[in-house]
Amino acid sequence: MSDSELTRLSEHGSELEQSVLGSANEDRPGNAVRSAIIAQVVAEQRTLRHQRRALATLGVIACAAAAAFTLMQRRTAAPVILREEPHSSTAPSIPSSAPAPASAPSGASPFEPCTPLAIADGRNPLLDDFEDGDVRLPMIEHRAGQWFTFNDGTGSQRPKPGALFSATRIPGGRGASHFGLHNQGGKFSKWGANLSVELNPRRCYDASTYGGIEFWTRGRGEIRFVVEMTQVITEEFGGSCTRDCFDGHGKRIKLGPDFQHVVVRWEELHQEGFGPPVQFDARSLYAIKFSVQASQSPFDYWIDDVSFSPR
Repeated sequence: MSDSELTRLSEHGSELEQSVLGSANEDRPGNAVRSAIIAQVVAEQRTLRHQRRALATLGVIACAAAAAFTLMQRRTAAPVILREEPHSSTAPSIPSSAPAPASAPSGASPFEPCTPLAIADGRNPLLDDFEDGDVRLPMIEHRAGQWFTFNDGTGSQRPKPGALFSATRIPGGRGASHFGLHNQGGKFSKWGANLSVELNPRRCYDASTYGGIEFWTRGRGEIRFVVEMTQVITEEFGGSCTRDCFDGHGKRIKLGPDFQHVVVRWEELHQEGFGPPVQFDARSLYAIKFSVQASQSPFDYWIDDVSFSPR
């Protein structure tokens, strides 16, 4: 309603119109009241903006502090070589009774303890006698692997790689032993074929309380007994090797028609030389395997009563 209409009603309107207009004028706040209300609203808005800015500043400070803390943790934490299911970022303690590691080959990197770690306590050296008929390691001293076969794909092998198999009855037995592992194969043209077991899959195994590994074997030709450290295994399988991997430490064994007892000491093991030199250390084991090079195929051999040997 315009000011002219309000003036007209106040001067010439009916008694009812003038009464209503007077009541409205009484209810309408004056200029001073309106100014006070506006000032209060402006002050409240300014306070709210200041609070929002303060909260945003605190958020930025908190994020910066968290980032700085994380960076310091990364810089000060010990390196973890094995990244699967880490239990601790600190290097495992080395028993004072552990043997001194073998001298490093020329150019070898210094030994770095690995994690996560399973440790043999030295009270039960048996790895597998196969008398239970299966190919799983007895679950003693934190060992939990299973025997398996694999090859370069250029020949046939029994047991077949990837297939489930069991221990085989030894014809005529071997004293009190009745079962062992029987590995056979035809001609291979690349690197050959293997029979292997991981000591505790995707974990580092400390067998430094022992002095080596012993077993019984018979067959024809030659096999190479190999102990693989995590440092020669690729990251895919829980190791730390990045190039020219799987050059494990081993020793060649001549076979014959009769079972022979073979004892391999840690200090007898050597790499073949196609991969980076790694100092052997029984605190960082991954797997053991019986390898047949292509030049030694066809092959046919038995393995029985595999165990760690005392120092």
